Amino acid sequence: MNRLIEIVEQKKRRVAEAKLATPRESLERLAYATREPQSRHALRSALADDFRINIIAEFKRRSPSKGLIREAADPKTVAQQYERGGAAAVSVLTEADYFDGSLDDLSLVRQTTKLPLLRKDFIFDEYQLYESAAAGADALLLIVATLADPELANLRRVTEEELGMDALIEVHTRDEMQRAIQAGANLIGVNNRNLATFAVSLETSVELAASAPAQTTMISESGIETIDHIKRLRAVGYQGFLIGETLMRAEHPAGLLKELAWSPESPASGSAMVKVKICGITNLEDARAAVDAGADMLGFNFYSASPRYVQPSAARAIIDTMRSANTGTQVMMIGVFVNDSLARIIDLAGELQLDGVQLHGDETDQFCEELKRAIPRVLLIKALAAHPHPGLDKLPNRAADAIMVDAFDRQLRGGTGRVADWEIAREMGRQTARLFLAGGLSAENVGHAIAAVHPYAVDACSSLETSPGKKSAARMKDFVTAARTSKLGSDGK
Repeated sequence: MNRLIEIVEQKKRRVAEAKLATPRESLERLAYATREPQSRHALRSALADDFRINIIAEFKRRSPSKGLIREAADPKTVAQQYERGGAAAVSVLTEADYFDGSLDDLSLVRQTTKLPLLRKDFIFDEYQLYESAAAGADALLLIVATLADPELANLRRVTEEELGMDALIEVHTRDEMQRAIQAGANLIGVNNRNLATFAVSLETSVELAASAPAQTTMISESGIETIDHIKRLRAVGYQGFLIGETLMRAEHPAGLLKELAWSPESPASGSAMVKVKICGITNLEDARAAVDAGADMLGFNFYSASPRYVQPSAARAIIDTMRSANTGTQVMMIGVFVNDSLARIIDLAGELQLDGVQLHGDETDQFCEELKRAIPRVLLIKALAAHPHPGLDKLPNRAADAIMVDAFDRQLRGGTGRVADWEIAREMGRQTARLFLAGGLSAENVGHAIAAVHPYAVDACSSLETSPGKKSAARMKDFVTAARTSKLGSDGK
C-alpha cells in the first residue's frame, strides 16, 4: 500500500468518527449559516490580482516526507506573520494523523485574518465540505488521484455552486489534468510532489502547464523556495504559488514572504507592458471608452472639492454596469480619497466592491496600516509628491501596496496637469516594488516617462479631457497606445 492510500484509509476512519459526533444535518445548517455573509469565490478573486505574486502561504506542523517542521507552531501567530508579509491567501493543513493538523487550527486562523483560507486535507465525502465551510474555509482541496470522476464532479459542484467556495483540484499527471477539466475545474493545482513516493520536481508544473485551458487559474504546489522558481513558473502561466515548508522553517516568515511576493522581479518584469490607469471617471460613456481604449484601471474621485468628484451612488451605477457587461477583461475599479475618515473609506470600498483605494492626502503610515488590516484584499495606493524629502532612503507608507508619484497641488489633489519630476520619481521607485507614475502625462510624453522612470503603472487624467470630468475617447486611445508601445528600457526597474 502506498502512502497516499494509507492516509486516505485512515482519514475515512476519522470522518466516520466525526459523523457520529456531529450529525450531517446540523453541520450542514451551520455551514450554510457561516457561508451566508462571506464573499463567494474569495480565493479565485484573490488569485486574479496580477498586481502581485500571489502566494498561498501554508500552515503545517509536520509532513510524512520531512517529519516535524515546527511542532509547537501557533496558527494565530503564523497567520499574522503571513498577512504582514503580503500573502494572497492562507492554506491550513487539517489532517491529524500524518500532518498534526486539525479543523481547530483553521478556525483559529479564521479568527485572525480576513485573507481567503484554503483547507488542505484528503477530502472524499460531502460531509467534509460542510465541515470546511463551518470552520471558516473559503476553499478546499480535492485530489484527483483519490477520487472517482463522479465523486470529483459532485464535490466540485457542491463546493462551488452551492456553498460559494472554491475547489482547488489537485493533479499530478496529464491524465489527471484531463479528469480535472472534465469535472469543471476552475482552479487547478499542480502538485510537484508525487504523493505516492513524495519525490519533488518543479518540472511537473512546467510540463503540465500547456495542458491547462486558458480560462483556468493555475496554482503550483510544493518545492517552491526561491524567486527564480516563481519567476520560471509565472512564465509558463501559473497565477498562484502554494508555499509551506519553506515559510514554516523561516526565522522571519513575513520578511521572506515580502521578498518572494513583492520582488521588483515580479509583476512587470516578464513584459515591457506597463499598466494604465485612467482617473477622474464621472460618467458611463467615458468608462466604456476607457475600457475600449484598453485601460487596466478606472479611477473614481470621492474628494468633494475636486472638479472630477463623483457621487458614490453614480460611481456604483457605473461600476455595476461595467462589471455586468462581462467583456472578458478584468478592469480594476479604484476609489480616490483625500484625508477621508477610515470608516468612510472602508464603507465605500465594501459598498462599491472597489478593487483598489488610492489615498491622495496627508494620510499617515498608521492610517495606512489600519486601513490595510481592515480591507486586506483591496490594493492600497498611497500618493506622494515628487520631491526629495522626507528622504529617499526612508520612503514612508510601507503599509501601502503601491506608491503613486504625482505633482501635488494642495487645492486640486491630482489632475493638475503639472509634470512630476521624473528623476526624483525614479529614485522613489527604487524603494518600492510598485510605482504608479502620474502628473502631466499625455500621449506625447508617456513613452519618455516610462523610459525614464520604469514605473509599474502610469496614471492620466486632465490631459485626456475636453473639460474637467469629461474625457476624450480619442485622447484615451492615443494615451493607452503610447503606453503599450513604450519600452521600460534595457536595465529594467
